Amino acid sequence: MAALASGITPSFAHAQHGGPGLVTPPVRLEDVWLVDQNGAKRRLSAWLHGGVTALQTVYTGCGTVCPLQGALFSAVQERIPRIKAPRRVQLLSIGIDPLSDSPAALRAWLARFEAGPAWNAATPALADVDPMRVTLSGSKTPLGNLADHSTQVYCFDTGATLRWRSADLPRVDDVCDVLGALARA
Repeated sequence: MAALASGITPSFAHAQHGGPGLVTPPVRLEDVWLVDQNGAKRRLSAWLHGGVTALQTVYTGCGTVCPLQGALFSAVQERIPRIKAPRRVQLLSIGIDPLSDSPAALRAWLARFEAGPAWNAATPALADVDPMRVTLSGSKTPLGNLADHSTQVYCFDTGATLRWRSADLPRVDDVCDVLGALARA
């Protein structure tokens, strides 16, 4: 965890979310049901427990920043084998537009970025999207519409608690460093 506190994140913050860096105290998300890219229902806690997870929020119809986020996770995915850790390291893209982010759309999203077995996508129910976004962001202010969504990456430890928020569109090295530190903790 010392690596997390060493300032490996850029220092700016978007108006719609809390500042980047360590999340103190760590936060646990509401354990909501998600539907994954294969149409299977699974609790969020089942995704997060037992491994370390980098999570991003996207919507598959986005043509601006979400493709950049997909490219970021694609680059992180390529480096996962180099993270020497005793724990599983995984990526999870959360679709925040349940009306459009169907299992087929999520599969196409993952295929677009050549996602491997360590990278999944899932969507919560519509009623769970805003509470999840608020908890992830650490924001005390309203989040606005989907087009203004955060481009942060959120890293969870093996106990399914949020431990780190990145700056917007973080560096691949920063995400990998945090995942490695969490996996060795």
